[in-house]
Amino acid sequence: MRLKNRKGMTAMVDAMIFIVVMGLAVSAMFIFTSNEPAPDDASRIPDNIFTSKLRSCDVINTEESGLVNVSDMVAFYFLTGEGNIMRYIKSIMDSLMQRPDSYRLDISYKGYSISIGSGYGDVRSSYHKEYNVTYGGVVKADLMIY
Repeated sequence: MRLKNRKGMTAMVDAMIFIVVMGLAVSAMFIFTSNEPAPDDASRIPDNIFTSKLRSCDVINTEESGLVNVSDMVAFYFLTGEGNIMRYIKSIMDSLMQRPDSYRLDISYKGYSISIGSGYGDVRSSYHKEYNVTYGGVVKADLMIY
């Protein structure tokens, strides 16, 4: 396309800016009217974390890169003390909640337990769930949002 004068170019740039602004406005409308649960709803957070799969070489020092359930890696951490799965879960929770001291996630497996987060105050939402480990046992997760 060839323009003979600058008036056509200005009109095209104005039209492109209008399209971008309208796209942002429509996107903002859908963000604020979505049916996704708020971060204050504890019911889906543990399910999304503990049923996810990740590469084993991302959380433990190994050459294997097979996909493993997070619940299996938590059990492995409790039994061996190896890996950084708890740091991984903490970083997910911190980025999701965006408020210091706003949650506490208690995780247990075969007599071992750990707490992530240091929430206090009135509990807004809580959730308890058990996740099967591939090689036996269950990982229990209790999430409280303050």
